[in-house]
Parts: sequence; structure tokens; C-alpha cells
Amino acid sequence: MAAEKHMLRTWCGALLLSAVLPMAIAGPQEDAEQAEKEFARGNLILAMSMWRKAAGQGYAPAQARLGDILDKSEEDEEAVSWYRKAAAQNNPAGEYGLGQMYSKGEGVKQDFAQARSYIERAAQNNYLPAVILMMEMHKNGGMGAARDPAQAAKWETKVKELSPKEAGKELAKEAVKSK
Repeated sequence: MAAEKHMLRTWCGALLLSAVLPMAIAGPQEDAEQAEKEFARGNLILAMSMWRKAAGQGYAPAQARLGDILDKSEEDEEAVSWYRKAAAQNNPAGEYGLGQMYSKGEGVKQDFAQARSYIERAAQNNYLPAVILMMEMHKNGGMGAARDPAQAAKWETKVKELSPKEAGKELAKEAVKSK
């Protein structure tokens, strides 16, 4: 009987270890992917914990995503900090997020030149929201930039190249946002 109990404990221990070990050794990319799944399930606390872990390990996509969540939560200074870390690694979502913060003056002093610089960097990296914003900025003027129909047409072409099917939907969303 003692041997059976020992065997059962060993088996249960191995089973538990096999469930916990992958989470303990998961890398930042896996943590960020799991965070997205937890967020979709509505488990914001676990998702934030996993994003923070991945972001703290220097994973730029997690840093940018954490910046997005914190920006929506009005935790502007911390959002800027994570966006800045992601942008320093040339992550287009981080560049775009930081540019938006400069544009709105949230967490940083409003600075349209800095905003345009970061957003243009993201657009040059084919980040669709940034490309759309560059098109809108040149089409309507904004963020301290004058209207420039030639530049607007250039960016509009890039929007269509990046996402022909989604371009119309995204253009409509951004047009509504910019009003």
C-alpha cells in the first residue's frame, strides 16, 4: 500500500510539474501571446501580469501593448514609459503610441514635431494606423503640419498597398476619429 501511495504522489507531482513548468520557463513572446488570450477571456489581472513580465524582459510588442492598455486606463506617464522603451527598439506600435501621446500631450508635454516624428517612423515601418494617420494629417492638416495633397496621395497609396480590403474600413474609422 505504501508503494502505491508513493507512486500516486510521484505521478501527481509529475503531472503538476508538467502543467506549471512550461509557464515558468515560457519566454516573453509566449507570455505576451498568453496575455492576449487571457485578455480576450476577460482576465485582465492575469493578462496585465503577463504583459508586465514580458515587457520587463524587454519584449517590445508587450511593452507597446502595455502602453496601449495603460493609455486607455489614463495611466499616461507609465504608458509613455513603456511606449518609449518599445520605440527605442524600433517597434512601430510603440513609435505610434508614443507619437499619439505627444500629439495629445498625455504623459508628456504636447509636442507636434515629436508626435509627427514618431508617427512617421511607425508609418515608414508599414504600421497601418500610422500610415492612415499620416495620410489624414497631410490631407486635412493637423499636428502642426500644413495640408499637402501630394503627400496625402502618397500615404493613401501606401494604405491601399498594405491592406486593400481593410483600407476602406480603416480610412472610415480614422476619418471619424480625426473629427
